[in-house]
Amino acid sequence: MMDLPGDWAIGDRTLQFIGFALLGVAAFYLLACQFSRRREWTFREHRIELPSLKMAVIQVALGAINWSLMASLIYLLLPEEAFFPSILGILLVSSIAGVVTHVPAGLGVLEAIFIALLQHQIPVSAILAALIGYRAIYFLLPLGIALIIYLVMEKRAKAMRSSAEDTERAEQSSQAETARDAVAQRG
Repeated sequence: MMDLPGDWAIGDRTLQFIGFALLGVAAFYLLACQFSRRREWTFREHRIELPSLKMAVIQVALGAINWSLMASLIYLLLPEEAFFPSILGILLVSSIAGVVTHVPAGLGVLEAIFIALLQHQIPVSAILAALIGYRAIYFLLPLGIALIIYLVMEKRAKAMRSSAEDTERAEQSSQAETARDAVAQRG
C-alpha cells in the first residue's frame, strides 16, 4: 500500500465510513434513476434531468472504465514498485482536489498530490516524468489526432465546395449556350 505523511493520518474506520458513504451516493443516484417519479429538478437555475436506469448504469460503467484507464496509464509510466490501487486512489483524490481548487485540468494539483503521497516510495523525478508522460499521452496525443482529422476534413470540404462551384459554373454556361442557340434559331 502507501504510507501517508504523519499529519495526514486517518483511521481505518473513517476511511471505511467515507467509502461506504460514497458508495451510498452512487447507489442513491441509480435508485433515483430507476424509481423517481419526478424526473426533473431545478437547482440554482440549473435544470437537472434524471436519465433512465440503463443510461445511468452506462454512465457509471464508462466513468469507472475511464478512471481505470487513466490510472493504468500512470501506473505503466511509473517504476515497478508502484501499486495500482494506490495509483487509482491518488488519481481520484487529486481530481477532487483539482475541482476544489478550480485549477484547469488540475495543473500542478495532480503533481503535488502524487509527489506528497508517493515520494517516500518512488523518486520524485520518476513521478514527475510519469505525470508529464501521462499528460502528453492523455491530453496532447488526442489533440494532435483531432487536429489532423480536422485539417483533412477541411481540405476535403474545400475540395467539395470548389468542385460544386465548378459544376454550377458549367451548368450556368451550358444554360447560357442553350439560350443563345435558341435565340439564334428563332432569328
